[in-house]
Amino acid sequence: MSIGQVVVGVILLLIAVGGLLYIFYSRTNAIQKTGAGSIIMLALVSLMIPVFWILQNGDQATAADQQHTIAVQNGMELYAQYCTDSCYSIKNGKLADVNYNGFTIDQLNQMSDDELHRVISAGVYAPGKPRPTNASLVVQSQDFGGPLAANDIEYLFQFLRSADPAYLKKHGYTGGNGFDKLVSYLQSSSPGQYATAQALGSVGQFGAPVDMTKSKAVTVNIVQSPAGASCTPSCYDPIHIKVKVGTVITWVNKSGVAHTVTAMQGQNTASPKAASQIFDSGGTQKLLQSGKSFTWTVTTAAYNFNPDHTVFYYCEIHPSMVAELTIVQ
Repeated sequence: MSIGQVVVGVILLLIAVGGLLYIFYSRTNAIQKTGAGSIIMLALVSLMIPVFWILQNGDQATAADQQHTIAVQNGMELYAQYCTDSCYSIKNGKLADVNYNGFTIDQLNQMSDDELHRVISAGVYAPGKPRPTNASLVVQSQDFGGPLAANDIEYLFQFLRSADPAYLKKHGYTGGNGFDKLVSYLQSSSPGQYATAQALGSVGQFGAPVDMTKSKAVTVNIVQSPAGASCTPSCYDPIHIKVKVGTVITWVNKSGVAHTVTAMQGQNTASPKAASQIFDSGGTQKLLQSGKSFTWTVTTAAYNFNPDHTVFYYCEIHPSMVAELTIVQ
């Protein structure tokens, strides 16, 4: 309940009380005043009932908001503890590359509540994102042999949902996005994980690039995915190279499956969108068949495409196949 609503309520109450008092004092004898007094008492009680009801509802809303804030805090701590499979990185002191089980936060927010609970409880991974080969990294409920109790699942649910402004507005929650507090929490409570996230942010999810800046022409092979690789059914090899503007890059499809080699808008590798104006082997209408190659010369436009002078690229048919170019002049 806002201050404005309280002020309006007080003014209306004063007007009502003033009117009732006028009625009382305008009576001329004791009998009339007794009757008027009884009516006034009943009226005041009637007026106070909705006031008490509003106050009680306000207290309940405040308590629910406080419980949500606590749940988000607990969920953030669980996320920091268990979500260690490249769930996030820290670049220039800010959270980046955020996901849960390979799903971006936008993808999670588009799910129904039941779907999101299932992802958390059963350890469901995004399509095209293989589960970790290390079983201990698969976070599931205790029903599936994991570490999460029922309360933990709800805490994680509220934490992930806190990134959805529409959800917060619908329920009247004022605690804000829990992810905004994750970096400071890691700094103070888990410096080891903070350092790991910083390292991941500095070299990217594909590690340090293979330096090919001394070569005028380089080759990237498309090969069958090695065991445990997140890129399926094939991978670009090397997955991250550093090249100069003017370098000629040739991609050779040595896998048994047709692919594309398509530049990506921005750096959202979990939900890629094509930037064909930078480079594209032909799109889905002209797939790069097995044994074929695609050649492109690194341009200044590609160098300036992203602020950090990197370009991510992927296969439009198999979006889990992602690689990175670091470009220098």
